[in-house]
Amino acid sequence: MDIPTLAVALASLAQPSQHARLIQLRAPVEGLVVERFHGQEAVCGATVLQIACLATSAFLDAEALLEQPLDLQLRQADGTQRHWQGLCTEVAQLGGDGGLARYRLTLAPWTALLELRRNALVFQDLDARAICERIFADYPQAAFRFDVQAALPAHPITTQYRETDWAFVTRLLAEAGLAWRYAHAQDADSQATAATLVIFDPQAQVPDSGTIRFHRSDLAEADDAIGAFGERRGVVPTASTVTSWHSEQVRALGAQAQAEAGGLPPLEVYVQPRAGRFAQEATAQDQAQARLDALRVPHTLHAGAGSARVLAAGAAFTLRQHAQHDGQRFVPVAIEHVAVNNLGQGIVALLDAPELEHGSYRNRFLAVPAATPLRALPQDRPRMPGPQSARVVGVADAALSPSRDHQVRIQFPWQRGDQPTPGGLTDSASTAPGHAPGDQRAGTWVPVAEWVAGPNWGSHFLPRIGSEVLVEFLHGDIDQPRITGQLYNGELAPPFGGGLDARASHPGTLSGLHTQSHDGSGTQQWLLDDTPGQLRTRLHTSLADTRLELGYLVQHSDTARGALRGQGFELASQGWGNVHAAQGLLLSSSARGQGASTALDVAEAVAQLHGAQRTAQALHATLTQQQVPGLDAHPSVTRLREAIDPQAQGKYTAAVGGQAATKPADGGRDGQAPVERFAQARLLGESPDHIAWTTPASAVAYAGQALQLTVQQDAQLSAGQTLSAVSGQHTALFAQRGPIKLIAAAGPVSLQAHTGALELLADQAVTVTATDTRIDVLAQHKIVLQAGQTSITLEGGDITFACPGQFTVKASMHPFLGGESGSAIIDKLPQGTVGGIRKLSFSR
Repeated sequence: MDIPTLAVALASLAQPSQHARLIQLRAPVEGLVVERFHGQEAVCGATVLQIACLATSAFLDAEALLEQPLDLQLRQADGTQRHWQGLCTEVAQLGGDGGLARYRLTLAPWTALLELRRNALVFQDLDARAICERIFADYPQAAFRFDVQAALPAHPITTQYRETDWAFVTRLLAEAGLAWRYAHAQDADSQATAATLVIFDPQAQVPDSGTIRFHRSDLAEADDAIGAFGERRGVVPTASTVTSWHSEQVRALGAQAQAEAGGLPPLEVYVQPRAGRFAQEATAQDQAQARLDALRVPHTLHAGAGSARVLAAGAAFTLRQHAQHDGQRFVPVAIEHVAVNNLGQGIVALLDAPELEHGSYRNRFLAVPAATPLRALPQDRPRMPGPQSARVVGVADAALSPSRDHQVRIQFPWQRGDQPTPGGLTDSASTAPGHAPGDQRAGTWVPVAEWVAGPNWGSHFLPRIGSEVLVEFLHGDIDQPRITGQLYNGELAPPFGGGLDARASHPGTLSGLHTQSHDGSGTQQWLLDDTPGQLRTRLHTSLADTRLELGYLVQHSDTARGALRGQGFELASQGWGNVHAAQGLLLSSSARGQGASTALDVAEAVAQLHGAQRTAQALHATLTQQQVPGLDAHPSVTRLREAIDPQAQGKYTAAVGGQAATKPADGGRDGQAPVERFAQARLLGESPDHIAWTTPASAVAYAGQALQLTVQQDAQLSAGQTLSAVSGQHTALFAQRGPIKLIAAAGPVSLQAHTGALELLADQAVTVTATDTRIDVLAQHKIVLQAGQTSITLEGGDITFACPGQFTVKASMHPFLGGESGSAIIDKLPQGTVGGIRKLSFSR
């Protein structure tokens, strides 16, 4: 090239004119001329254009271009401009040639910024639209609109975890059955600097690109055309089925969408989204239909190529002059653009690129029939690599604030916000609030896993506010957390701490459960001590210091094992206590080797009652023979013995739970001996040695019917002061072989018959002796002393001596004084009876 031609070319670049060029670029830096560009745009895909530019400066300020808006313009056949707006996301120097410097600019929509931010946020009770709006609000360059007709379902929790904003947003849109495209302002007077992200559903109105003829593409043609257009069909799934378990409704909600399968078998795609995904069956049906629509987009595709500069992804066009598809409407879903600018002869000669003289544009594309529902195909969610720890949060100043369904709220250490976990960050890099509130507003209700769980049965544990818990995720889904355990940490130490670096007198042999009241005023515990040779179990509540200890009894504290207090069991309380057994209670100190036999085997007591029964029957027979009132209560011993004797009534009479009520025989499973039980509700105390009841105060024994006391040898009843025996009818004292003695060591003895006769009878002699002064015999009317046929009668004022033989009076003197009269003073005895108590009741 000669020097004048080069000078003209450089001068044209130094003062570029956008007037007659095929491709123009509006940029914040002057002096750039587009050489060519290529790129692609797609529905549910990115719009990225690579722009090759020329400049006379080899030291262009790249910072002035980077992150700035660009407007790429392509002159169309009718003279209007086709626009692509976006941001300059990359500037690259490509070297120089012939005094010109080449640069490559990358034009991308503002959503490219979302691919550069990776965050971890929690959104509560929002649908996909509301979440996207909150994320887009963090970007000043954002331009978007929703063209969605149907309401979107809200979810209790939606978590962005280790995802870029763009990956998170597109995942949500695909799960909601939506699609997206970019709309570029085509108005010549528009000052738009960014493409608008349009999010739409199948019911949205599709923009129209007009009519495009099917014709060969040539420079001689004045109008754009599609030069190649063919149909492509593929086998795709014909059914979509979704189902999700809903724990609150206790059922799986599912739905199925189907398309015409023709001669093929059903080609079903079965998907199980996270638990609780669908609140109702209509939502499940929409999800199944959306997935089927996305799966069937490749069923009918049309591949084309040409020079139609009006084509835009997501905008419908009508095809004309095609032999097969004339008049049909199609929507491009992916377009690849290639364009070369018309830079004139000088630049062509300078760069040795003949195609740059007149400029050209070509594209190729994939399109679908306009009636095809366009949806993004949902992708698998990112999987959690493992469990995480979290803190339980809830109502301020409360120990616990769970839900009815055994759930609590948690907050993860990585959550940033107003009230993060101690040491966390308050800046969430998001203008939307609520990502880490640190109270009952955090996250969602998280179920707490239990060892066992069922309808009205199972274990029950709820971690308290502030405690650290271990969280796992169903199917690795961040939106399905489940609490599987609670952790000790530097703030919370184990209640029975032991082992290395522990201030405890045991090497970690204590284990169990220790709880604390919500206000911290009391504790409860179940402790297991596995010290070799010193096993023990302890149930304890600090209220009234009530405890049950089994095994090796020691002086207890939570961090030490104290001195030995005994072996066995101890049940103690500083409050009240009671034992109730509706079908009988046995208290026994008889030993059973290795716990043999059954729970109510009372063979020792039955043997003792047999002896008591025989003794009582023998004494009763003797009393009857002596015409003394017998032991009318002795049948109660027989009834008691029969109620507990397995050879009588004290046994199971039929099978229990489908199992024969017999005790296993030696070396075999089945036996003949019955299994013992009390026939009636009896309280039985039995011991092979001694039984003692003691109290420093008073004791009461009461029987509504009979009280039978039978001993084989001696019975002793002692009283420090007064012993009183009162009967409502009669009292009998009978000694079969020995004497009966009534002795008052320091007072009188009185035998009284208030309304009847008093008899002293003996087969031999009756001796009445007074060792002190005298014997007084007093009667109101008459006293008779008789031996055989001889008698002395004192009656009224007379004394009568009667005998069939000689009457002799012997004395040293026989004075007969004069007569004297007087009456004996005898106190009247009380009259009355003790009424029998027929009923005794106690009330509070």
